Amino acid sequence: MEFWRHYLILKRRWRIIALVVVLCSGAVLVWSRTSPQQYEAVAVVREQRPIGEMSTEIYPVRALVNDPVLRQQNLLQLVASNTVIGKTISDLQVIRPGVLEGDTPSEQIVAFSGKLRVEPIPNTEYLRVRLRDTDPQNALTALSVLVANATERYDELYQGSVRAERERIENELLPSAKADLEAKRKALADYKLANRISGDLTYQTQVLVQRAAQYRANYDQAMVEMQEAKARRIAAEQELKSQYARNEYEEMQRVMATNPVLQQLRIDLARAQAELQKELQTKAERHPDVVALKAQIAEIEARMRTESEQILNSQTRSRNPIRDAALQAYISARVAEDAAAKRAQAYYEPLQRAMADLADMPRKEAGLARHELAARTAEQVYNLYLQKLEEARAKERGAQAATLTLLDPPQVFVVPKQTGLKVALALLLSLLLASSIALLLGQLDTSVRTPEEAERLLKLPVFAVIPLMKPNALDKQDGFTPIGASYQILSTNLWYASRQMQGSAVVIASAEPNVGRSTTAANLAITLARDGARVLLVDGDMRQPTLHTRFGVDNSLGLADVLAGEKSIEDVAVPTMTEGLVLIPAGSSANNPVRLLRSPAMEQFIERTTRLADFVIFDSPAGAIFADSTLIAAHVKNVIIVHAAGQPSRGAEAEFHARLEQVGANLIGAVLNKVRPEDSRGVYYYRRAYRELALRQPASRALPRG
Repeated sequence: MEFWRHYLILKRRWRIIALVVVLCSGAVLVWSRTSPQQYEAVAVVREQRPIGEMSTEIYPVRALVNDPVLRQQNLLQLVASNTVIGKTISDLQVIRPGVLEGDTPSEQIVAFSGKLRVEPIPNTEYLRVRLRDTDPQNALTALSVLVANATERYDELYQGSVRAERERIENELLPSAKADLEAKRKALADYKLANRISGDLTYQTQVLVQRAAQYRANYDQAMVEMQEAKARRIAAEQELKSQYARNEYEEMQRVMATNPVLQQLRIDLARAQAELQKELQTKAERHPDVVALKAQIAEIEARMRTESEQILNSQTRSRNPIRDAALQAYISARVAEDAAAKRAQAYYEPLQRAMADLADMPRKEAGLARHELAARTAEQVYNLYLQKLEEARAKERGAQAATLTLLDPPQVFVVPKQTGLKVALALLLSLLLASSIALLLGQLDTSVRTPEEAERLLKLPVFAVIPLMKPNALDKQDGFTPIGASYQILSTNLWYASRQMQGSAVVIASAEPNVGRSTTAANLAITLARDGARVLLVDGDMRQPTLHTRFGVDNSLGLADVLAGEKSIEDVAVPTMTEGLVLIPAGSSANNPVRLLRSPAMEQFIERTTRLADFVIFDSPAGAIFADSTLIAAHVKNVIIVHAAGQPSRGAEAEFHARLEQVGANLIGAVLNKVRPEDSRGVYYYRRAYRELALRQPASRALPRG
């Protein structure tokens, strides 16, 4: 039922649907045909990188360096970044001036980004870069410049941090350490010369100096490692702050600082570091006790990392790969920082004792020992920075191996217009759009179109559904047509309803004008006569009579003359070409039809005519406008309401219905007129099944009187 209702709504508005579809499809067709030809430059790029992990500005967290998904997304963002596009636009303004769209730099970036497409190739680490333009040379040049700038930007980001580290060591730290070493050596030589010391230190003093120098070197190295770990921790903290809410980050820091297990592990680490330094004063690096203490320290550091991970995981509500990697980096850096701090603290006390032992020596020997210690310490610092420089150079060489390479160099292809596909999609989408609009209009439409809706509105059974056809009058020949079949149904239902009728007279009425009352009355009378009934058709619309024109008779005499007492029924009755049907026109124009209809003559007229015919059919004016219909119904009693399909309900039907009930009219049924074939299943199926049937046999003669 619901499907049929939607089908009728769509069929009823097929012209609107067709218009929308034609306009949309035509517009797409014209647009596709007239739009300029597009060309697309395509290149495939890949990241060439060294094996192994190394944190960079692109991958600040080392654990994410080998994540293929993250690497691919980072590269995609880099290639399509505003920095790369802005540099490309600047270069293109020099290479091919006047080809860029937009007046301001921001507008040019937006326009260029609209032409650019960077997409990952599934199941690979490759990126496909596309750039469209109406000029193939512009597309090729722009893409080539873009890829070159992306490669330059990648090298800058990937190698920037390691290059900066190497340059800092090479240009700042190492020259400073070398200058300090030369100054310390010169100070040692000057001290020996000033104090006339030609020999070396005594063996005992050399042992003290060597021990102090070793403590100093270990202490300085621990401090350097602590500073490096601190820098990594700060970087990881910045990443964590961006991943956590502020209150969550502060809570995490508080838990890390106050956790009793971590506090005990820090105490154990400090104790083990102190014991290690104590053992190293008397034992070599490979001594079993020293090796055991180093293993114990490594185990404590591992336990600190594990415990920190468990604490942070318990504070994390949801999993996030970037945040997890930042947590790992933070934990590693913090443990390394704590270990280096404890190690520096462990070296600091023996260093101070060694310095005190040197201070207790004789003045000259103590001064020589201090200068010797300073020179050896400066040499060890210089050697440490030399080692760091080699490590930085190795990192830089590894970073230089990472770059963007072209798997497929930029090539230009013609972009197919795909007019057929676009029109087909436009056809489909416009059809869906138009159908949706039609269904929406159908939901908002309050007009009556089906028998069910008419019965709900009029609160009467629908005797017949009259299709909208031209001509709407019955053929003089008894043709078996849809409209003829509809009036056959109406006449049949009227025959059966005659048992409940109050007399044989029926008035055809309606609340509103232009619904087809006169046509319904005339065709019903013809059908009843053809079916053998004696029918008298009376034109009760004395204001705008039309029945005389339908039957081609004179209207000079009629109902008005009879009611005025000027003529008799026999004087005004006119035979028609349909056997058994007699017409009484409205007659000369009456000045006051209401007065005539109220007169006793109207009652006498109905009484006489009902004795003369099997059915007396009255036409009437619109009941919502004139009182004539109500007066006729008050005398005739039996009323058939006519309603035009497609006419919205304005409340006149209910008002007219109430007036008819007030005068005691017998509302026996309704006729739904002007129904489109698509709104009625009966008419629809009739047109399909009986369109080619031959004309039916002529009707039998009228029934005899009596």
